[in-house]
Amino acid sequence: MKFIKQIIFLLLIPTVTFGQTIHIDSNRIVYKGAVKLDAVNKDELYARARNAIFNNVKEDSIVTDNKEKGMISAKGSIKLASPYHIIKKVEYILELTVEDGKYKYRIDSVSIKQVERGGKTTRIYADELLKGLDLTASGFVPGYGNVEKQVNEIDMNFQKLIDLVNGDMKGISVKRSH
Repeated sequence: MKFIKQIIFLLLIPTVTFGQTIHIDSNRIVYKGAVKLDAVNKDELYARARNAIFNNVKEDSIVTDNKEKGMISAKGSIKLASPYHIIKKVEYILELTVEDGKYKYRIDSVSIKQVERGGKTTRIYADELLKGLDLTASGFVPGYGNVEKQVNEIDMNFQKLIDLVNGDMKGISVKRSH
């Protein structure tokens, strides 16, 4: 029996290794969810949503701020690991929508902005990134060597952002690392 478990474990290693946790919707990277908070009205949730945006995204990057509809969204960016001569940031839009007793979050419009120090700026959109991920899963393709690593880093950063936003929305103090 132990031998069979070991074989099954060995057969599952490639699945776990190549499995991605990044959320894909219509060839786009999208993170979304809904959270119920009993006994919290829409006005209080909207105030918390504004606070969550200001704590986690720059205040001057607000795209939408509509209290009547209970929606606020902002453009955000997170710096990614990169060699010294390149600056990489994942850029996105974080949207929070509130109703009485619940809120929804959505991270969408994901792209990578890459700036060579003293050089050109390029942008990699989610569909190109996902295409590179598909290519790396099918075998080695020159130029796409770090795609999987980068996608995992993006996923980790978005999961952390979602945790921070959820903490702010629930009124829980969350320690932020800078």
